[in-house]
Amino acid sequence: MTPNATALVIDTETDQGRNARPIQVATINVQTGFEWMAYFNSGRPISPFVTKIHGITDADVAGLERFDLQKFELSDYLIGHNVRFDWGVIGRPSTKLICTVRLARFAFPEWSRYSQSRCIEQLIGEAAAREMTAAAHDALGDARMCYLLYKACCERLQIEPTDFAAAHRMANQAKPVRQMPFGKYKGRAIKDLPSNYVQWLLSNVQSMNPSLYSALQKRLAKDVFIADEAVTK
Repeated sequence: MTPNATALVIDTETDQGRNARPIQVATINVQTGFEWMAYFNSGRPISPFVTKIHGITDADVAGLERFDLQKFELSDYLIGHNVRFDWGVIGRPSTKLICTVRLARFAFPEWSRYSQSRCIEQLIGEAAAREMTAAAHDALGDARMCYLLYKACCERLQIEPTDFAAAHRMANQAKPVRQMPFGKYKGRAIKDLPSNYVQWLLSNVQSMNPSLYSALQKRLAKDVFIADEAVTK
């Protein structure tokens, strides 16, 4: 166990589906249980598409400051469901990431699906999950569900929730999605998918499996990196 290490469960709501900026950020301190949440103005209009998901409008954030990573009290670890998305939204800080999608796959291999709502349903039952997910798509509500899932994973794996090094190691042992599970390229390796198709999927497919979303994001990021390299040469 890493002595004195810190960790925050994090969730964000954003202004747009692509190149997203945070308009709501929530965290839960794993050691203390302290909850924090704030709204922000991203400096541009909120997409009507994402407003339908989280309910936050331009009027809700009018006059607020933009999120500033320099003012954010960063921890040694960030924990989240598809945490690389939230990490990217707040500015890709230098910290270690524990993804509860990956951790749940490792802790509960018998489960059939790993979206956060389905994880909670398989964990506590349909009726209790329905009540808890009533606050879904609110950053603090989602962070609370993620915290519950994280603690359940640690209990199943017989590690302390504050043993972040062990949780990080086990999460990274989970097998990532490598092949497209549906659509015109079903069975095709994600690394070989056309870039424009990946962009279309990320922009148009709702309620995507978080592991698939993460794999597609990495695929797209690789294209951006290659393009940047070509420009600088």
